[in-house]
Amino acid sequence: MKFGSGKIESSEKGKKKTTLRQKAIIIIGAVLCVVIIIFATAYGAFLHYYNKMNITSLDDDEIVTMIDYEEDEINEQDLTEEEKQQLEQLLEETNSTEETGEKTGEKAGTQTDKQAAPESEEDVGSTTKNLSKDVTNILLLGTDSRLKGNRRSRTDTMVILSIDKKNKRMTMTSVLRDTYVTIPGVGKNRLNAAFVYGGANLLFKTFEQNFDIHLDKYVQIDFYNFISLVDTVGGVDLRLSEAEIKVMNKSYIPYINEGLKKKRNSYLIKVNSSGQYHLNGVQALAYSRVRYVGHGDFGRTERQRKVLTQLIKKTKTLSIGEINDLADIILPMLSTNLKQGEVMSLLLNAKEYLNYSLVSGRMPIDGSYKYLMIRGASVLGVNFEKNRKYWYNLVYGK
Repeated sequence: MKFGSGKIESSEKGKKKTTLRQKAIIIIGAVLCVVIIIFATAYGAFLHYYNKMNITSLDDDEIVTMIDYEEDEINEQDLTEEEKQQLEQLLEETNSTEETGEKTGEKAGTQTDKQAAPESEEDVGSTTKNLSKDVTNILLLGTDSRLKGNRRSRTDTMVILSIDKKNKRMTMTSVLRDTYVTIPGVGKNRLNAAFVYGGANLLFKTFEQNFDIHLDKYVQIDFYNFISLVDTVGGVDLRLSEAEIKVMNKSYIPYINEGLKKKRNSYLIKVNSSGQYHLNGVQALAYSRVRYVGHGDFGRTERQRKVLTQLIKKTKTLSIGEINDLADIILPMLSTNLKQGEVMSLLLNAKEYLNYSLVSGRMPIDGSYKYLMIRGASVLGVNFEKNRKYWYNLVYGK
């Protein structure tokens, strides 16, 4: 009897263990299913947004020999012998300027955003490509296309966004559009013409050949789409001078309104005095494009960095729903060569990146350029070595 009783007890214990094991398996399976569903939903949402972007490859761009903008046609091969000699002489004078603080561009006025010379003049290598795996250099492009879907227009805004994960900081470096460069396969021209001739691929090569700067990725937005970006985040707060308001109301806002097919006097700033203003998309774009106040393009690039800084600050305060709305509206307007994994990484780390310290600069720096007149066009002859060293020190501390 006792022996039989032991068999029954052993059998019951075995059944209990089996039941517990089955329950455990069911629970684990249910949890895994939930995790898979959540992951699949999140990934599906990511693909929904990613597929809205205009994804390109640098290999997609071919060099064209003809462009639509006559003012960009200042190729060196069209210069007379006398003009070529003048250019060579001016560039030699620019490159022989050793004192960083010397004002070689005084005719245009003193620049408003002073740049410190690099503390180190040591050789930092021939390319940034392998300088630091912790730094990603993304070229932000604003194009002045007036035709919907026209990718190959001038890049009047060029900002190198350097994300340094090791030191937890982001650096925004504006590069002036009128910088006179050698465009590979094309010749001498303004920097903002490279994109017209050969897209991002040629622009990247132009940066590498002239500044010795390797760029990893790019993101492009048209100026008119930029309006939607600003409006989606609820506008930006900026301090305006009386002179800026006057020129914005007189020229830039009416001009932008024409492109939007709105009344010329829409969105004018009614108070004509210096102060803090809350700007909508049209007003923010007008402010970003002002070049007749504050020393031409030097002042304009400073304004562009101020707007970008305010946009970053506004993004920090957005709710999940607002971020969703922003992505839904803006992503279809962007062109980029960022891959799926790279976009996902940026999104996953966006909150952390937005809390990085923010540093800004611009090129060319003081004492490194001269104003030149080439075929009647005003351009900047630049000492590229001096600017290369400045940028390496600014971004990499070398």
